[in-house]
Amino acid sequence: MKTFPFIFNKPLDVWQSLQPKEWADFILGELNPRFSFTATKAKVVGVVSETADAKTFVLKPNWLWKGFKAGQHTPVTVEIGGRRVTRFYSLSSAPNEKYISVTIKRQQGGLVSNFLNEKTKLGDVWELGNPTGDFSLDSNTKENILCLAGGSGITPIHSIIRDLGTKNFDGKLTLLYFAKSFEDLILYSSIERLKSQHSWLTVHYIFSDVPKEGYVFGFLSEEIVNQFLPNYKEHSIMVCGPGPMQTKAISMFEGCDLKSELFLLPTQIKTKMKKDSVVEVTLTKSFKTIELKGERSILEELEEQGIFPPSGCRMGICHTCVCKKNTGSVTDLATGEVSELGEENIQLCVSRAENNLELEL
Repeated sequence: MKTFPFIFNKPLDVWQSLQPKEWADFILGELNPRFSFTATKAKVVGVVSETADAKTFVLKPNWLWKGFKAGQHTPVTVEIGGRRVTRFYSLSSAPNEKYISVTIKRQQGGLVSNFLNEKTKLGDVWELGNPTGDFSLDSNTKENILCLAGGSGITPIHSIIRDLGTKNFDGKLTLLYFAKSFEDLILYSSIERLKSQHSWLTVHYIFSDVPKEGYVFGFLSEEIVNQFLPNYKEHSIMVCGPGPMQTKAISMFEGCDLKSELFLLPTQIKTKMKKDSVVEVTLTKSFKTIELKGERSILEELEEQGIFPPSGCRMGICHTCVCKKNTGSVTDLATGEVSELGEENIQLCVSRAENNLELEL
């Protein structure tokens, strides 16, 4: 058990740099890592392996956690290699449960998703931010709902289904869950329990890479949807999954009551990339001038040079990495559009340098 003398065994310059609330937070954190006056800290109290590359983390947050709506995501901040990094993950639990859960699938080359899956152990403490996102049920949602999930896109939909299970839901919900194989089904055991508990829930699994007897094989198509739910146009439709699936759904369900949650990493967005070019970038707050190749997002190229601006989702959703561009132009990796040369706010994670830039960093 820790005693108070440890509080004073710190260099003087550390204490001089702390503000009153930071003093209190530091002392509380030494007594219990989950305690804080200013930050939402959450202790890992459970880890469940869902598939070979996905885990559910059960978290006990401190008193600053204000709750969330089913379907929302929350920023998760951890320290990796001596620096704080933040990513957004969908909550997979229902809002009224004792503990909260996030389900995280490892992404190829994903710094945080791989770290959390490999290194997280019981008792670890994460820092959480305020939940955000509009991928949730609202007053306009019809009584009958069609949910389409692909891969890890099941996470917010699982939260919505669990939430409905705690309410007097008198409609019908049909879930079509697309995965590469049976072994890739995330949250399968929980979904099966929910299906057995609620007569209003119907679930169909569709596999795209490895066929399984008794199940449909293929990708999202009008034929597959019609096979399971011919009257789907009378439903509210919610879609969460990989980019190609989302693009297909938006085209298929044009004119329907559709809500989608699209997560695309900059490396998944296809735009014409620059080659053999160098862009000079002036960082006005750091008094630095550096050179970027203009081949990938500005955020990635800055990090390669040891410059780490605040960032979050890295997908253009959370706006944590927004900074002011004074001069120069960038390409929006999501749309392919080239910006004007003058002042504007840009998102570093989905912007690529086109010509010499001046950034307020």
